[in-house]
Amino acid sequence: MKRIVYSSLALTLMLVLLQGCREKPWNGNDDPVIPRETLITNKWIKDNMTDVYYWNDKMPKIDYTLEPDPEQYFRKLLYKDEDKWSRITSDYPSLKADLEGKPLTMGYAPAFFLIGDNKIVIVVKYVYPGSAAAEVGLKRGDIILSIDNTQMDKSNYYDLYSGDNYTVQMGRLEGNSLVPTGESKSLRARVTVTDPLIHHSVIDVDGHKIAYMVYVEFIAGEGSKFLLEMDNILNSFKAEGVTDLVVDLRYNPGGEISAAVHLASEIAPWEVISGGSTLITLKYNKELEAYLRSDMQKYGSYLAHKFKTTSANLDLDRVFFLTTSGTASASELVITGLDPYMDVVKIGEATYGKYAGAWVIPDDNEKWAILPIVSKYSNNDGYTDFVNGLPPDYEIEDDLFEAVQFGDTDDPMLAKAIELATGKKYAPKRMRKGEIPKYPEIMPERMKLRSSLILQGCEINQYVD
Repeated sequence: MKRIVYSSLALTLMLVLLQGCREKPWNGNDDPVIPRETLITNKWIKDNMTDVYYWNDKMPKIDYTLEPDPEQYFRKLLYKDEDKWSRITSDYPSLKADLEGKPLTMGYAPAFFLIGDNKIVIVVKYVYPGSAAAEVGLKRGDIILSIDNTQMDKSNYYDLYSGDNYTVQMGRLEGNSLVPTGESKSLRARVTVTDPLIHHSVIDVDGHKIAYMVYVEFIAGEGSKFLLEMDNILNSFKAEGVTDLVVDLRYNPGGEISAAVHLASEIAPWEVISGGSTLITLKYNKELEAYLRSDMQKYGSYLAHKFKTTSANLDLDRVFFLTTSGTASASELVITGLDPYMDVVKIGEATYGKYAGAWVIPDDNEKWAILPIVSKYSNNDGYTDFVNGLPPDYEIEDDLFEAVQFGDTDDPMLAKAIELATGKKYAPKRMRKGEIPKYPEIMPERMKLRSSLILQGCEINQYVD
C-alpha cells in the first residue's frame, strides 16, 4: 500500500515520523515521563488529524506530550457528536492483509449474540470458500455454543474467537432453547484468499433468469484480481441472458471506493456509464478541500467519482439490494449512487447509515495506522447525511437463527426479490414454527475497524469504510 504524498507547501501531511519533539516532559530525573516512541506516535497522529480530519475545526486542544496511550489520545481528538467511525490500530500489518484479501483467518464471519445477561453464542453469517472453516464443514447458520469447551461471555468471547487454533462446540435451536449437538469442529487459522464475491447463481423462475450474487466486502485484491473475477461472473450472467439482478449486501460493511465504482458501473444502464455520469461527489475540511481544488487536473478524482466503462456492464434499469444494519459505507454508496439513474429496490432492514469516507494512514514503521474520516459523500442528487440508514422498500427481518444457504429460494429476502421480479406471489417455507427468540447482536470494537469506506486514488491512498 503506497504512502500518502502531498507536494503543496500550504498543506504538508506528515507521514514521515519526526525524529524529535518540540516538548519533552520530565519527571525530575533523566528520563521522560512519556516514552520517546509514544511521543513520536502522538505527534504523527496530531499532524495528520490536523491536516485531513473532516472535523479538524472541532478537535479539542490536547497536549500530546502528556498522553501515555496513542490509542486513547486519538479517541480524545474525535468529534463525537458526529463521528462514530474513525479508527486506529496498532496492528497495521493485519489490517493491510485484510485489505489485500489475504488475511490469517479461520475463514468464517461471526455474529455474536447475547443470551441472557452474560452468555455469548456465535452464529455463522457466511464462510469463505477454500478456508479452514469451509474445510471442516462450517456453514452459514451454524451455531457455536463454546470454544475449547469454554463458555463465551462478555469478558472473553472475542479473545476466544480470535485465537488461531481452537475447537468449537456446536449447538442448535430447539423451540426457544439452544442445546448442544455433541458435535465439535477443530479449526486452525491460515492465510486465506478472501474473494468477497462468495456466491453467485442464476435462478430460473418461469422464464425469468434472475442473477444472484453475495458480496461481503469492497476490496479489489492484489492487481485488482477480485474485480477481474467479478467481471468474469457478470459476463457469465450476460451470456445466460439474465433479466434481473439481486445483489446481497446484507453483511457488507464497506471497503475500497475503487471496488464500489466498479460494481456500480457493472450494474448501471449503459448510457449512464458511457456518458461518464457522476456516481458521487466528496466534500473535505476547508483546508484540504482548497488544496485539492488548487489542482483539479491532479486531484479532481478526489472530489467526484464517475461511472467507468466496463465490458461486463449488465445495462439494467432495475436492481434489487438485500440489506441489513450490517450494510454500510461503500455498500450505501453504491445504493445511493445508483438511485438517480435507475430503479433501486431495497429489501430487508435499514442500513447502517455511514455517508463518510476514511483514509488509511500508516506510520513510517508500518506498526500503527489511523483511519480518520476525511470526507462526506453525496450522490448526484445531493443526497447524504442519512443518519438513520437507508430504509428498505420492503421490510424483512434477517433471522440468522433460521438462515438457509445463499441462493436457496426459501430465504425470505431473496424470495421477495423473486416475487417482485416475476410479478408472482412467492411464499418461502418457514424452517421452524412458533415464536422466534430475539437475542441482541453485539459488535466487538476491534471488528468495527472493517466497517469503513476507504477512498483510493492518485497520490493519496483513500479508503471508504
